[in-house]
Amino acid sequence: MNKIKEFLKIFKLSDLFLFLGFIPFIFFLIFGQELMQQNTGLIQVLFPIWVYIIFFIISLISWAFYIYLEYKEGNKPNKWITFIFLFLIIYSNIVIFIQPTHFVEDVVCRIVNEANERLYPGIVIGNVVTIEINYDIYHYMFFSMYITLVLAFMYIGLFMFPKRFKSIAFIRYLTYAFYAFLAALILYGYLTEYDKYIPFLQDLFSGNKESISSNAVFSFIIHRNAYGMCMLMGIIFSYINHSIEKKWWYYLIIGFLFINLFFSWCITALAIALILTAVYVIYRLIVTFKEHQKRNTTIFIIAGSVVIIAIGAVGVSLITKGEILGKVYQLIEGISGGGSTISSRAIIWNNIYQMLDHGWWLVGRGFGMLNVSLYEMNKVNGDFVFPAHSSYLNLLGEGGIIYILTYLVFLGYLAYIIYQCSKKNFGFTLALSFGVLSFIFYSYLEAIEYLVYLFAFPLLIYYHSENTKKA
Repeated sequence: MNKIKEFLKIFKLSDLFLFLGFIPFIFFLIFGQELMQQNTGLIQVLFPIWVYIIFFIISLISWAFYIYLEYKEGNKPNKWITFIFLFLIIYSNIVIFIQPTHFVEDVVCRIVNEANERLYPGIVIGNVVTIEINYDIYHYMFFSMYITLVLAFMYIGLFMFPKRFKSIAFIRYLTYAFYAFLAALILYGYLTEYDKYIPFLQDLFSGNKESISSNAVFSFIIHRNAYGMCMLMGIIFSYINHSIEKKWWYYLIIGFLFINLFFSWCITALAIALILTAVYVIYRLIVTFKEHQKRNTTIFIIAGSVVIIAIGAVGVSLITKGEILGKVYQLIEGISGGGSTISSRAIIWNNIYQMLDHGWWLVGRGFGMLNVSLYEMNKVNGDFVFPAHSSYLNLLGEGGIIYILTYLVFLGYLAYIIYQCSKKNFGFTLALSFGVLSFIFYSYLEAIEYLVYLFAFPLLIYYHSENTKKA
């Protein structure tokens, strides 16, 4: 009870305006995805455009007043950060409004499946389909308001709000809130998709490549990869909590989340989670070696034996001219479902490069506007998606060189923050950095750079925290 009272004391009147502005902003976050999948006719998603204008005004005024109150108390970023964000807002809006209302792209078919055969009867590999892209005034207005609010929210969330917290307690509250969300997510999956778990395992061990992904669990998060990312985030938060208090039951939570992550068949998230686990366990073994010599020595012997066996297996495989290694590869290929999504991503990436021809790579094709066009181009190859499936290409496609450079500068700033925090408490900083580093790597194959910003938030809280007690 005392902790809750202490937690509530840190909130101020200005926070009311922050959250008041966030509520209408949610509508942009939700329905912006819908708008990116339509490019013809009068586009007003769920609500008329004037409703979004009202939402925009409420958010902007609320956040402007929040910023004013924080500036008044001396809680403000330096002038350079403010200048950069003002520049990005102006620049992003200019890029959106200079996009032509109509343009044509010739898209080459490289993959034929049921989806594009249904859309383009008789299509074969090598066919060129001419796509006409149409933007109307609602695209320009909606995405202009959307990116303005996104940048304003990042300005507040990354460079103002974290300064408010003088202890790391708030990070703990964030993790508990996320645990509650994960519990609801997992339970919902158990209740509604209980009939998928056994078929998933049957597909897994029989090497049924066709349906292994379709039987993966995704709960109500739309896509199994999103479900898997949520499990990965829960694992990262568990390592953060364990670095604060060394409770054994955090390992049980991690194991439980690993099982649910596995059933999502999100391979990238699973690989990252395994790497993070190895790094954290090795770190804990090193720092506690003197304290738990017998336990750690046993684990080192087991791990060393695994490495020796693996090296030995490669040696035996070479002696047998690769026959054993070939069998292992066939087994892995069967379990993983074979194939790769890299080939389909390559097509999407090629579409982005095509859209950036004729000098557009300098400024990009506009926030949101890029994905409206990309969605239509991807459909030629039967891929009914609009994300770039690479944060770096997405940034380049939407805002050109300026967006990429700004993102790289931000990552450099985070590297500095991580270095400074590591001098306070290396173990805790290591755990905090897992989220940032995971999604920097994940961003190579997914357009999810926003998760880098999400995990930068607790890292920045710790940076500004006065509580530097060794955890």
